[in-house]
Amino acid sequence: MFRPALFLALSASLLASAQSPTPQPSPAPACLAAATLDQLPKALDDAISGPGDRDRTCLRELLMPDVRLVLVTRTADGTATTRTLTLDDWIAAVQRRGSTPLFERQIKTRSESYGSIAHLWSTFEIRATADGTPTSRGINSVQAIFDGRQWRLIQVLWEAETPTEPIPERYLP
Repeated sequence: MFRPALFLALSASLLASAQSPTPQPSPAPACLAAATLDQLPKALDDAISGPGDRDRTCLRELLMPDVRLVLVTRTADGTATTRTLTLDDWIAAVQRRGSTPLFERQIKTRSESYGSIAHLWSTFEIRATADGTPTSRGINSVQAIFDGRQWRLIQVLWEAETPTEPIPERYLP
């Protein structure tokens, strides 16, 4: 008598699970390749750009876990100051924008490499839309490491252009 009840309960459970599909995890976003140094600026632009609250899987794949992100600013008297962020700090700051987008585009890049290390000197523009008018621009100084599969960033320093510190012509396209 106990066995038929157990069989019925098990059958009902299997039937219910067959009728309601198990939720599947969302597929990971397709990340742009950075297998070559020439692909790295476009992969960085793609991982940074978009709404503030977007999935940052591609950015995490592109940056080393212990990456240093260093914002360089100037005080009123012209003294350079820095603010160093972890990747999680940067993501939290950008998430405050919510769904408001921002698009970064590298407009000129110069790179040097040796073995598995590289340095990129890159001029960037920031836009509110992918094809909009630039609202600001600046210079990135990027150090990258080739991990055997792709180039990954280990440090990024950046400084925005200001009226008193315009970007020199040699860094413009």
